[in-house]
Amino acid sequence: MIDIYQLQHLVAIADAKTLSRASEILHISQPGLTRSIQRLEDDLNIKLFDRTRNKISLNDNGKLAVKYAKKILHDIDNMNETLQAFERSKRIINIGSCAPAPIWGLTNLCNRLYPENMIDSQIISDENTLINDLYNHKYTMIILNHPLHNEDIICIELIKENLYISVSPAHPLALFKEITFDELNGESVLLLSKIGFWNELCIKNLPESHLLLQDNPSIFDELVKVSALPNFRTNLTILREPEEKNRISIPIIDDCAQVTYYLIMKKETKKIFNIDEDDLNSIQWNKI
Repeated sequence: MIDIYQLQHLVAIADAKTLSRASEILHISQPGLTRSIQRLEDDLNIKLFDRTRNKISLNDNGKLAVKYAKKILHDIDNMNETLQAFERSKRIINIGSCAPAPIWGLTNLCNRLYPENMIDSQIISDENTLINDLYNHKYTMIILNHPLHNEDIICIELIKENLYISVSPAHPLALFKEITFDELNGESVLLLSKIGFWNELCIKNLPESHLLLQDNPSIFDELVKVSALPNFRTNLTILREPEEKNRISIPIIDDCAQVTYYLIMKKETKKIFNIDEDDLNSIQWNKI
């Protein structure tokens, strides 16, 4: 039976070009490496090398064997990484989300349903990354701002989020009961970065605005308190952090400013973490 180590030795010789260099890289003796290759040839019943007194070189059989050996070793590495990630996913609930707010409620729910599990979360703007990493078991579940339909996927509506602009009572926009991006375009606005797809959406729809990006949430909150500049909020952030007395929140009524989030997980994962629609509806968004 062919051993994985034999394939590793074959590839090492092909890459290093010589037995002596390959044995140094592999940290085994040259006679030991020679015996390993001879056993591989015996197992395959095929000669892989042309041999002279002071040199061996891959023949056509050997070159083809190296090609397959590299593929087999690559597949084994992928299998190991996938299995390790899957095993970790049973102990750690990893949540990937396109925006921060839905993570708050889902984390609260997971802590309540699975207190023995650690929970980690990340905000990822790129949708393809979220989906690929769900299939690669990096994420136990993901949150997207649209449904995802696939035969091996569970997709459940989570929560709706609507974008607001928050202004001081003295700001000219304070007279608006509702507003559009076109009416906002050109204004200077404070914008917290690392808020997922909302960043790109605001930048795209306000091309003439001066968007003052701030990475640090604490500094951002202080700027909101001391500055007259508008800033963005949502119905979910308002539930979590009530409006300051000197601020007024105005709903942005463009369709793109109203989103519905969906919890998405693989069916095999739901056998481990059985979260359903009733669980999601039990989240008290005003108490998280």
